[in-house]
Order: sequence, then structure tokens, then C-alpha cells
Amino acid sequence: MSKQEYRYLIVEDDPAFVEILKVVMAKVPEMKLIGVSDNTLDAAKRIDMDKPDILLLDINISGLEGPEVLEISDHKPLAIVISSHPEDVMENYEVDYVSFIQKPLKNAEQLINAIHKCIKLKEH
Repeated sequence: MSKQEYRYLIVEDDPAFVEILKVVMAKVPEMKLIGVSDNTLDAAKRIDMDKPDILLLDINISGLEGPEVLEISDHKPLAIVISSHPEDVMENYEVDYVSFIQKPLKNAEQLINAIHKCIKLKEH
């Protein structure tokens, strides 16, 4: 297992769900939280400034729709989309994403598996 550290940004406007994400992500020692954005304008700035490796991205959030942030950002982190919508809503966007998780999280493994998928992609 690599000792590489991966930086991630949470883009989510529900404070309770942000806390759930933080608790689950703490189980993956390679991951380092670099910030939380509760609106897409802040998120777009942070993505290009802080250059996270991985993005935990909600779709319905104030400002632009979550995936639109990826469309306008110069930096392209790996994205895990987390939404209460079904996955077919992603057909409306021209963005790549690694995993889609429907809210509510069924279990921590769901997110951890998505993170490990991102880490594998980063290592190659």
C-alpha cells in the first residue's frame, strides 16, 4: 500500500451530511480533507486554487449545479458524485466522474470503495 497522501474537497451544502462524510473519510488514512464548500462558486475557486486530487460532489447546491463546477474548472480532480437523484441525472452533464453514490449512504463501505477506486486511478 502506498504512503501517498491524497487531498480531497467536499462540495456539499448539508452540514449534517458533511459530518457523515468526514467520519467515513477518516477511515481512509491516505485521505486529507482540504476544505468544505457549501456553494459552487466557492468550490470552483477552491478547485483551481487548492487543486484537490478528489472531489466529493453534491449535485443540488447553491450557485451552479455541482457537475457544472467541473465543466468550468481548469483543474480536473477525480469526482465522486453524491446525490439524492438517480444516476441518470448525470446524462445532463459533460463531465467524467469515477463513482456515483445515491443519498442516503447505505453504508460506509460504499464511499470507501469509491475512494479506493480513485486512489487506484491516481496511482496509475
